[in-house]
Amino acid sequence: MLTLEPLMRFANGVTTHRIGATPFGERIAYVIRPGWFEGPRIRGKVLDGGGDWMLCGADGLAQLDVRKLLETDDGALIDLRYTGLYRFDDGVTAKLAAGGESMFGETQFQVQAQFATGDPRYQWLNRTLAVGEARERPDGVEYQLFAVTQSLG
Repeated sequence: MLTLEPLMRFANGVTTHRIGATPFGERIAYVIRPGWFEGPRIRGKVLDGGGDWMLCGADGLAQLDVRKLLETDDGALIDLRYTGLYRFDDGVTAKLAAGGESMFGETQFQVQAQFATGDPRYQWLNRTLAVGEARERPDGVEYQLFAVTQSLG
């Protein structure tokens, strides 16, 4: 049986680069800016760099392709990669333009994430598959991830 357990929340800023219409859809690149992460077993900072290479279709549904580098408070480096779906929403866009922020669940913003690290203290992350949701803030994005766990036997 599969269950979800809270894994972490994280937030970071972004710098937006609109590449424009391509034969495959509109390409938007977001460069990751510094941020934070915290969870029951882990905490630290999102490092500057990395990015999201979003591809948006004509109907406003976008594919996410994200890579971030995390550094724990005790010095471990963790590669975080996720894909997902985001749906552009006029109401959310208007809120952000007015300096507001969206709420979790206000628009489709879902991800599936995996981790990689060589640090023995965090090897458990190499075996963790996570799913989550996100929301937009005036200064970037905020996510909440949940580990997918399986009861065996």
